[in-house]
Amino acid sequence: MRALIVASGSISNDIIQKNLKPNDIIICCDGGSKYLFEEGIIPHYIIGDLDSSIPQIIQFFETKNVVFKKFQTKKDETDMELCIDFAISLGVTEIIILGATGTRLDHTLTNINLLIKAEDANVKATIVDNNNEINITSNHIDIEGEKGDLVSLIPITTSVEGINTTGLDYALKNATMYIGKSLGVSNVMKNSKASVSIKNGYLLIIKSND
Repeated sequence: MRALIVASGSISNDIIQKNLKPNDIIICCDGGSKYLFEEGIIPHYIIGDLDSSIPQIIQFFETKNVVFKKFQTKKDETDMELCIDFAISLGVTEIIILGATGTRLDHTLTNINLLIKAEDANVKATIVDNNNEINITSNHIDIEGEKGDLVSLIPITTSVEGINTTGLDYALKNATMYIGKSLGVSNVMKNSKASVSIKNGYLLIIKSND
């Protein structure tokens, strides 16, 4: 079971349709309702404090039997964290997140860090935007793309140990990477598939197409 979370960051016109699958559970993160409305897509859930939502759009979705989970504006969690927590509670095995990056760098960095919650719950979570696919792993991840795609490996813990890669031009074998170093940036896929495994730590994997 897979969840698609749509937030209010930067989203191109076709990215929702490209990533939406027929049986996805569609979770709208507050202001992401605008994008879904424009695409004529009815979410299953709208979650957040609704401070970024357009009232007329919310009223429209209320007529479509969308389930609302509304929270107070003053809260400890961002709307995105609430959406990820809810998706995990549904028992999904994969989450695709759109609109998680944009001009608000604080939100972008926080949303990337929130991928750790999914990883700890054994749920594969991917942030997708026009140019990147972003994952975090503490164990193993398979990467799909095209020959020549850029793949950057960035430690987000003090160190990441026991790194092994296959299918990348610059191979790593039982390597250790340290936060604050640029060793893993701009590796290259040799074919359409690659893999990364680690023993300790959390590793950020960014596949870029530009």
